[in-house]
Amino acid sequence: MKKNADMAILVYSCWKNRDMWRIFLKLFRKYWQNCPYRLILLTDKYNGKGEAYDFDDIVVCDSNWHDMIMAGIECAGTEYIMLWMDDYLLCDYIQNEDIAYYVEKARKHHAANLRLAESPTIPSKVFEGDRELNCYTPGTAYSFSTQVGIWNVDFLKKNIKEDWSAWDFERKGSLEVKDYAYPLLAARNYTFPYEEGVRRGKWMDNGIRLCQRNNIRLDFKKRKPMSSFELAWIYLKGGILGLNPTFIVKVQNFFQRLKG
Repeated sequence: MKKNADMAILVYSCWKNRDMWRIFLKLFRKYWQNCPYRLILLTDKYNGKGEAYDFDDIVVCDSNWHDMIMAGIECAGTEYIMLWMDDYLLCDYIQNEDIAYYVEKARKHHAANLRLAESPTIPSKVFEGDRELNCYTPGTAYSFSTQVGIWNVDFLKKNIKEDWSAWDFERKGSLEVKDYAYPLLAARNYTFPYEEGVRRGKWMDNGIRLCQRNNIRLDFKKRKPMSSFELAWIYLKGGILGLNPTFIVKVQNFFQRLKG
């Protein structure tokens, strides 16, 4: 199948997390069987031995997150990319026409980013240029997100700093980059069904249930499930963040600078 030249999917990972590749691919190939976009794995190491992984391309970059994303962009050679992590697991069927529709929306509005799943925590408003979309105000917390969405490659090349990690991109980039020429948009309709299956290296309940529904066996010796306390703590932090996201992220960035 000839791949679409408008966009590619970059899945950033690492050799340490290679246990997730098989799980990610099984769900991806089930729920998006006729995906027209190249699926590119970004990793710090790949020995090419043992189990074969059904990615369209594998890019090895033993450096920082910035360099890895730039290497992926060069491999893709497309105007847009989708940024994924290896623990974003599809949980229902994807319709190609839905994705193509939002790629055209991103192009029409010169969007820096068009999220395919709106954040329930970070405030947004209806986009004046298109009532089918919401938008985020540049300079506010998590107006940049590494959740699944469509990214303009030129915007990323211009605005990802060399020393940033993925988390710096979200927390620092959201506050520091205020480019009003490229709106930060989100689909208002539930378009992209996926679950964040793992956090902080451990399985979340929703990820475990998703794998069980799809007859995927998990080795809890390799990757443990989160305890009830750990899950409760994650939801509590999410609730606190929702009270005043921008203020809280500014405080987090301040203490990070002190540690650095």
